[in-house]
Amino acid sequence: MVDDKKISNPDVISYLRQTPNTKILGIPISLHIYNFAKPNYEIKFQEWLDKNPNKERKLVNVFSQKQVKAMENAYNGINVWFLKNGNAPVISDSTKIRKSVSSLTKYYQSKGYFDAEVSFKQIKKDNKKITVDYLVTKNNPYFIDSITTDISSPVLDSLYKMYRGKSLVKVGDQIDYTKFEKEEDRLIEIFRNSGVYYFGKNNMEYWIDTLGLSPYRTSVTLEINDRVIEKNDSVYTEPFKIRKVSKVNVYTDFSFVDKNKPILDSVSYKGYNFKSTNKLAYNPKYLANAIIIQKDSIYRDTEQQLTRAYLRDLQNFKPSLDIKYEENEDGSLTSNIYLTPQKKFSFGIDNEYITSNIKPFGILGKVSWSNRNVFRGAEVLEVSFQGSFLNVAAEIADSDRFFNAYEIGSSATLKFPRILFPINTKGIIPKRMTPKTNVELSIALQRNIGLDRQNITGGLNYTWKSSKTTDHKFELLNMQYIKNLRTDKYFTIYKSEAYKLDDIAEVIVPDETYTTVGGENLYDSDGDLNSSNYLEYLLDADEGFSVSNPTEYENAEDVEERRSILTEDVLVPVMSYTYNYSNRDGFTDNSFSGFTAKLVSSGNITSMFVNKSSASNKKELFGLEIAQYIKTEVEYKKYWGINSKATLVHRTFIGAAFPMGSSESIPFSRSYRAGGSNDIRAWNTFKLGPGSETNGLEFNVGSLKLTSNLEYRFQVVNNIYSALFIDAGNIWDITNSSITDSKAKFNGLSSLKDIAVGSGFGIRYDFSFLVFRLDAGFKTYEPYLGSSNKWFKNYNFGNAVYNIGINYPF
Repeated sequence: MVDDKKISNPDVISYLRQTPNTKILGIPISLHIYNFAKPNYEIKFQEWLDKNPNKERKLVNVFSQKQVKAMENAYNGINVWFLKNGNAPVISDSTKIRKSVSSLTKYYQSKGYFDAEVSFKQIKKDNKKITVDYLVTKNNPYFIDSITTDISSPVLDSLYKMYRGKSLVKVGDQIDYTKFEKEEDRLIEIFRNSGVYYFGKNNMEYWIDTLGLSPYRTSVTLEINDRVIEKNDSVYTEPFKIRKVSKVNVYTDFSFVDKNKPILDSVSYKGYNFKSTNKLAYNPKYLANAIIIQKDSIYRDTEQQLTRAYLRDLQNFKPSLDIKYEENEDGSLTSNIYLTPQKKFSFGIDNEYITSNIKPFGILGKVSWSNRNVFRGAEVLEVSFQGSFLNVAAEIADSDRFFNAYEIGSSATLKFPRILFPINTKGIIPKRMTPKTNVELSIALQRNIGLDRQNITGGLNYTWKSSKTTDHKFELLNMQYIKNLRTDKYFTIYKSEAYKLDDIAEVIVPDETYTTVGGENLYDSDGDLNSSNYLEYLLDADEGFSVSNPTEYENAEDVEERRSILTEDVLVPVMSYTYNYSNRDGFTDNSFSGFTAKLVSSGNITSMFVNKSSASNKKELFGLEIAQYIKTEVEYKKYWGINSKATLVHRTFIGAAFPMGSSESIPFSRSYRAGGSNDIRAWNTFKLGPGSETNGLEFNVGSLKLTSNLEYRFQVVNNIYSALFIDAGNIWDITNSSITDSKAKFNGLSSLKDIAVGSGFGIRYDFSFLVFRLDAGFKTYEPYLGSSNKWFKNYNFGNAVYNIGINYPF
């Protein structure tokens, strides 16, 4: 109780030295988990065996003495899990109660309530439980009446006056120690980034005088003392000075074991001295690009931090790299950077085995190889080869061999810690922005249960970080080549599609005299319906067919749309720019926001140099149509930290793609889809939308997407967390396609009624290096239902969608 009012402020509660067992919806789940366990399980298990010798003999006869012991160890392992993941009952402790009173008193005094009074009372209940009420009377707060300074060093006094206008401690404010600490941190950052290397928090202190003439008014004095030096058993002080870095030494192969080994090779380049106990392995010109510390400039903390981060990010040196400073006789500083190289080559092998109804047996393997410092400029080359050999079910296989299907692929990435561009970019992207160039290439081939597909992707992109909160990515080129090789086998592979045409054929009996453009009949030599030709026959029929048999005609269109999606051949040459902002301050920060914007252009520059194909009247390259479109996306995230163990998270995403030039649609691989574990979780991927259309397609895509999510995450007990969420959104078509149903099109604000809503809950287990999660999503509002009431029609576990994911969805 604070001033006779009950509060639930998590900041205040955190100062209590003893709190009851955590409850969720009024239930102490962590306590119940703990009560499942037995603290002395091993002893009690042996006692049970001793009391029941006949059961012990039966167990030994059935299993063996060794297996009975293994059984005991297994049960004990489960028992230990309950002990670790549950919380023992909290026992009232008078010492901790008194410490809580003291902590609460100090807390309110730190907020300016110097006369705060804190007491407690205990209420005993019949069920052996005790309730402790803490009673706080804040009384009047104290305010800052005046601020004076006592700064001994002229340099610091000058810097303080220069930045005093942005002080966090101001006259008229209520006393708050948190503001004083933040102001100290601000001044330390200013001083140490202005060349005052030796300055630290122990050199400054705020003094608060509460004995002023005015009631509840205080005078505040900021005292900053001179530097204290200990030398030759003597202690003396001297004013702080601005220090310059006069020398930068870089030890490129430092080893603590061989730290006394003599330097055999050294090179100086633009003020940097590179030294090595062996032959220098790095080109000084390129390694210097990763060192932000500048010779003959004043010392700055930010330069040291950026240098450390950039060097670690090179993936050439161990994370234990160190940067130390020595004071020279003239008062300047020497910066010594100690780098310990990682192994030049690394090699890895992964493999796994799979089995399913469609794939009774399969072997998957991946071999990866890395080469560091490829061109002596800290570059990293990563190459991997992956493949799988599969035994697929006999009814869908086209070979008698045991391994009758395969997938193989290879990828390579070459990373440069600098911008590779014909024009010098250092003026707009200096090295303090840690620029990088990435060259990527991947090739994938498959002969699988689906169509045999060739997929080649290559790209060149640049990344840089303009500030602590903002980073950028520019893809100069990302080209994807997709070619399907067995499109004539489509209805053999996807037999369910052929069965749909067989059903239509029972209503629309094929004309045996009809031949396709290629001269083929509707029936093959065995008398079976040729699905491809029959589909062409249906879609080429006059308008009377669509009027007289609308259902069959719509089903035929759906089959053709699915086939066009799965057999799409396309060339996608993309240029894009991504802007990303996040003000998150460290991994533990759970109160922050983020914003991402992306602009993509595909084929619009490439098509300028290519003529239209006379056959298709479209821009083609390498025999494939060039996908031309403009795509723009915006995403906003906001995190509110309720306390250290609970967070409310919001995300909104808007994306739109517009066909350009000779393209009439967006490639399937670059279209938007809705549903899935990181999206609207009450629907599976591809199963929602577009709009309120119900077409029965297996792969529903659109060119406009709008989603919004709200999720409350909280700790259940120890490493077990949970979440309650609401997801809303949908996809629509905005390409003005003539074959798209009106229900799938976006028609302005009126289409917002088609936004689907899902809600649910999830369980997460935090392994510290990753989070495993299971979410259950329930269909809350279904825009495609024909009934007037579309809310909660299928809100049950039978229609729920369960998603397994790694790490949080957003």
